[in-house]
Amino acid sequence: MKKDKTLVERQAFLYEMLMVAILTIPILSFAFMSILVVLKS
Repeated sequence: MKKDKTLVERQAFLYEMLMVAILTIPILSFAFMSILVVLKS
C-alpha cells in the first residue's frame, strides 16, 4: 500500500514538473531570443 502511494505521488510530481517545463520552456526561449536580438542590434 505504501509503495503504491509513493509511486502515485512520484508520478504526480513528475507530471507537475512536466507541466512546469512545458509552460516555462517557451518563455525562456522567447527571453533568450529577445536577448540575442538586443545583443545583435
